[in-house]
Amino acid sequence: MDLSMENRLDWTICRVAGEIDIFSAHTLREHLLSALDRPGSRLLLDLSRVTLMDTSGVAVLISTLRRAAQRGGTLRLLAPSQAVCMVLRATGLLAKFAVSSDLTGARTAEPLPNMRLMAS
Repeated sequence: MDLSMENRLDWTICRVAGEIDIFSAHTLREHLLSALDRPGSRLLLDLSRVTLMDTSGVAVLISTLRRAAQRGGTLRLLAPSQAVCMVLRATGLLAKFAVSSDLTGARTAEPLPNMRLMAS
């Protein structure tokens, strides 16, 4: 898995490429949580180059979404790959995330209405 972070305006963009699995999930979690250190942080997670995501990756996304909400921040998914969408659809979690296919739309994307984050 390859990770890169950049700050653009008031957003942190994290780009992920490769496989998000049990071997790489811890590293991804640490990077994402550090990006949410400041209350009110805004994180765009570019998953367009992810080739595989297992349940460890799903757990990272859910924990990051929870942390963002707890700290008054935002997590948005940017252009998730087919591999990511397939896992999130299969688990029923895709609707919990604000998703956009492009950078401009990601800044204003919202999750589907009436969807609550699973209990902590």
